[in-house]
Amino acid sequence: MNKALIPILGITLVDVLGFTMLIPILPYYAEHYGASPVAVGLIYTTVAGVALFASPLWGRLSDRIGRKGVLLAAQIASAIGFTLLGIGGALWVIYVARAIEGLGGGGLGVTQAYVSDVTTPAERARAFGLVGATFGVGFLIGPALSGVLVRFGYGVPLFTGAALAIVTVFLTIFLLPESHKPVATVLSLKTIATALHAPNLGTLLLAQFAFSFAFYSWISIFALFVERVLGYGPSQSSGIFVVSAIVGIGVQLFLIGKIVDRFGEGRVAIVGLACAIAAYASVPEISSTPSLFVVVILWAVSGALIRPCFTALISRAAPAEIRGALFGVNDSLSNIAFLIAPVAATTILTKNLHAVGVLPTLGSIAALAIGARLFAHPKIVAEAAPP
Repeated sequence: MNKALIPILGITLVDVLGFTMLIPILPYYAEHYGASPVAVGLIYTTVAGVALFASPLWGRLSDRIGRKGVLLAAQIASAIGFTLLGIGGALWVIYVARAIEGLGGGGLGVTQAYVSDVTTPAERARAFGLVGATFGVGFLIGPALSGVLVRFGYGVPLFTGAALAIVTVFLTIFLLPESHKPVATVLSLKTIATALHAPNLGTLLLAQFAFSFAFYSWISIFALFVERVLGYGPSQSSGIFVVSAIVGIGVQLFLIGKIVDRFGEGRVAIVGLACAIAAYASVPEISSTPSLFVVVILWAVSGALIRPCFTALISRAAPAEIRGALFGVNDSLSNIAFLIAPVAATTILTKNLHAVGVLPTLGSIAALAIGARLFAHPKIVAEAAPP
C-alpha cells in the first residue's frame, strides 16, 4: 500500500465512524420529536442543500491554499453539528444541527482530491478501494456501536460522534502532511466550466449523479422501511448495516484491485450497476429477514464495486490543477441527488410501502445507460491534461 495514504485513511475512518453512528438512529431520533416520514426526508435534504453549496467552495479553496486547512475547517463544522444534535430539545434544532453538519460533509471532495494527489492513475482504483474499505469499516463499527450506545439514550451516540469529529481535527493537525502545493492565483470558474464540458468528464459526473440518486433513494428510507415491514428498531437496523459493511470491506480489500487490473474500472462498474439494479428491483420481495439479507448483500456488493471505479475514472479525467474544485462539483451533484431523493422516496413510502424500490432501480438503470459507452471501453478515459 502507498504509505502516503495511511494518514488520510486513518482520519477518514474516525470521521466515518461518527457519520455512520448517526445513520440507523436519526429517523427514530427525529420521530421522537414528532417528525413524519416526509419530515425525516427533509432532514436529509437539509444536509444535502448546505453541502451542495459548500462542496465546490471547499474544493476550489483547497486548490488554492492546499487540502489540509480545508479539511480542518470541514471537520470543525462536523464537530459543532454533532454537538448541537446531541443537545437536541426540538425538531428545529435537528434541522439546524444537520445544516451545520452539511458544511462538514462538503469536505468529502477534498478527501478524494487528496487521495488523487498522492497516487498515480494506475494506483487509484486500488486507493479508492481502500478508502471504500475504510468507509466499510466505519459502517461495520459505527452502527454496531450506535446500537449499543443508544440504549443509554439518544444523546450518548450523538455526543460520541462529536468527540470523534474533534479527534479528526487533532489527527489532521499532527499527522496529515499537505499534498497540494498552494498556488498564487485562483483558477477561474470559466476554466472549471470548460473542464466540465469535456465529454468524458461530463458523462462520468452525470452517471455518478444517477448512481447517487439511486443510493440516497434507498438509504434514506431504509430504517423506516424495515421498521414497517419487519418491525425492526434501531438495534436491528444497525445490525443490517454491519452485514453490508462486512461484505463491502471484503470486496474492496481483497477483490477490487485484482478485477480492475484484469477488466478495467469501466467494466467493473457495469457489473456493479447490474448488481444494484437487481438489488433494488427485488425490494418488493422483502418479507422476512432472510430475503432482506439477500437484497442487502447484493446492494453492498454493488456499492463496493461502483464507488472506487467511478471515483478513479473521474480523477483520471479531471485536470490535476483543478482536481479539488472538480471533486467539489462532483460532491455537489451528489448532494443535489441527496436533496431530491429523500423527499421523493419518503413520499412514495407513505403512499405505497412496496414501491420504494422503483426510484433506486430507475436511478441505477439511468447510470448504466449514461455511462455505458465509456464503461465498455476501459481505455477511453485517459489522464487529463491541464485545461
